[in-house]
Amino acid sequence: MSGGVVLGPRRVGKTSLVNVAINELGVLALRLNLVRLRESGRVRYSRDSFVALLPEEVARLVRAGTLVGRVVRFVANVLGVDEDSVVNFSSFKLRVRLRRFRAEDVGGLLRELDGFARDNRRRLVVVLDEAQELGRVMGIDFPSLLQDVYDYCTNTVIVMTGSMVGIMEGLLRGLEYGKPFFGRYMRRIYLGRFSEDESREFLRMGFREEGLEVGDDVINNAVNRLDRVVGWLTLFGAEYVNYLRHGVKPNIENIVAQAIEEVREEFRNFLLTTQSAYRYAAITLALGRLGGRARLGEVVEVAGTLINEEIPRSRVYEILSRLVDYGFIERVNDEYLLPKDESGRVGMLRASEGVLGSLRWW
Repeated sequence: MSGGVVLGPRRVGKTSLVNVAINELGVLALRLNLVRLRESGRVRYSRDSFVALLPEEVARLVRAGTLVGRVVRFVANVLGVDEDSVVNFSSFKLRVRLRRFRAEDVGGLLRELDGFARDNRRRLVVVLDEAQELGRVMGIDFPSLLQDVYDYCTNTVIVMTGSMVGIMEGLLRGLEYGKPFFGRYMRRIYLGRFSEDESREFLRMGFREEGLEVGDDVINNAVNRLDRVVGWLTLFGAEYVNYLRHGVKPNIENIVAQAIEEVREEFRNFLLTTQSAYRYAAITLALGRLGGRARLGEVVEVAGTLINEEIPRSRVYEILSRLVDYGFIERVNDEYLLPKDESGRVGMLRASEGVLGSLRWW
């Protein structure tokens, strides 16, 4: 088994990069989208929530014509159901049965997939999308599971992606300095925003593929408003084309508003999983009041006035560090910075206002 990691802020194209590579190489890919675990809204995820992703992904591969009976029979035998129930996966129907899956069964499934891929002269690539979420799954020893894959799945490659770079680095250090990976460095690829020129060319090429010529003023405005974030540029391009196709005059304000709402919902959900949602919200708003960048002492003073409570300096530092680790803000020298792109910055501030208002701590 070998492995690699793709790291970078949200919406810079990590998953797209991995998917393009998989499609071009023609490998057998088992994709586990760990973002789906967040849908529970919980701080910790149950073992069953993670395990449910496996037979569901196997069912998808079968329906796509990628897998045959061997792997399906393994899953069906573990769950104690017929093979049709696996192919037509229903999380509601199989929820109780999923408890039969043990850690060794997860390893067994990966060995079956590894063998199937080898027999068909292909590589197996296991993609753990947003792998930092593994740290929240209870009841599974992932280092031991990876050691099992390392020992027995010689035809398998593990690829992780992660937006919460600080959390991911901690996870990777734990793997690299422990068995079975001691001394084995996980290959890392870091992705960032496009340059301004790359952003403009990205939009121009996208519009040309749609048979459209769009003026430089529209493209420059989009690059400035969306701050070279490929996810937002993609959204802008798709929505702009959709407006034109339906005879509606495109309005970048509507597109930016859509992006802001997406960030607002995402950050709100994060705040509500923390132990001090009102303090996280106050500290985020303090950064906004201070122009989007500030030193620790400044944040301590302003955040305290927002909730009429003195927050210990050490606690403010801890929360700021956690926001950095989760990729919501940056630290540059002694200053903490909100996202530069309007969508990210405004979305986070609106989420913080909403959470602080609903908790009524002042």
